[in-house]
Amino acid sequence: MARPVSRLSCFLLALAATLAASGCGYAIRTSRDPSQLSRLGITRLYVSPIQNETYRPGVENGVYSQLVRMLSATPGVRTVKSPGESQATLEGKILLAQRTVSGEIKASDLNPRNRGSEQLLVATEYSATLECSFALRQGEKVLWSANFKRSRPFPANSQIGALGSTGALINESEFERALLEVASDLMTEVRSSLLQGF
Repeated sequence: MARPVSRLSCFLLALAATLAASGCGYAIRTSRDPSQLSRLGITRLYVSPIQNETYRPGVENGVYSQLVRMLSATPGVRTVKSPGESQATLEGKILLAQRTVSGEIKASDLNPRNRGSEQLLVATEYSATLECSFALRQGEKVLWSANFKRSRPFPANSQIGALGSTGALINESEFERALLEVASDLMTEVRSSLLQGF
């Protein structure tokens, strides 16, 4: 024999059905849902060379390659080699590419001990920061624009015995690697915003 359904159970079932129908203002985007670019009829995209407005040479190459890689892996979007083949152009600028000290230690606390001064602070960790702006244009019309900024820590070469020899080279190499990782993370955000955030 079937058990009678209480009023509370009916209310909870009705509430669940209402929430499921309304979605509370949120929607889960699946791979089958058309992106904002698709809705605008944009399937061919030209990525113009990234402008570097910093004193860091060559950082624009890493950002450009990461951006093209991300967009090329996006279903429904094809990057083309010239503006004449495209339906829209994506422009980008690098506004900031720098490293700052995020951790330090007294030189006298380094190994081997007593080789450095207690007044001298040596970096043990840096933070690589990258900030970019992007704009999607169709002719003279700006369809979308946004700024993105992200940081990532990386270890410093803090061996005082290496000062003046390989220390600076190691720090520079780690900075380059960290910037590339930041660029990859940043371009994931750019792609997501470009496809969904108009």
